[in-house]
Amino acid sequence: MSIRLRFACIACSLLTGMGSAQMMDEYQVKAGFVSSFAGFVEWPSDAFKGPDEPIAICVLGQNPFGASLNGLATGKIVQGRSLTVRQVPNASQADGCHILFVSSSEHLRLRAILEHLRDQSVLSIGDTSDFIAEGGIVNLRTEDGKVRIEINSDAAAQRHLRISSRLLQLAKNIKK
Repeated sequence: MSIRLRFACIACSLLTGMGSAQMMDEYQVKAGFVSSFAGFVEWPSDAFKGPDEPIAICVLGQNPFGASLNGLATGKIVQGRSLTVRQVPNASQADGCHILFVSSSEHLRLRAILEHLRDQSVLSIGDTSDFIAEGGIVNLRTEDGKVRIEINSDAAAQRHLRISSRLLQLAKNIKK
């Protein structure tokens, strides 16, 4: 299945649970992206404590997704691992997270958060204009009513993460 089709299926599955008068909001779409990225990233083996450890998706700061992210992750198996979602109050409690969405509510602490993650194999995701420039890996930017993906492939490589070429084709790659 092509990556575009896969993301389109995610969007359709989100819409299925909504009334026809209801529109899918920006963070429901972003939740679909965040939950799908696990299938397009390879972590080093030492990023997991064991073969049964789930891929932990964490949200740092105010949770803009509501129940959408939990709903998309529940029961999903990616690379032989289940997905779990949890809220973390600060970067020091993000240990054990494999994917970390840094909410825009943490904008003033962004540099310190990303510095804390520098030596960890964590896929950092944000949606602020300077997320990539500060060293984040994936930025979900809204442009003309559509969510666009920006990827800092250098930051991913520094954290020993391999991002699928299929995902890189959809993204605007930014190298530092």
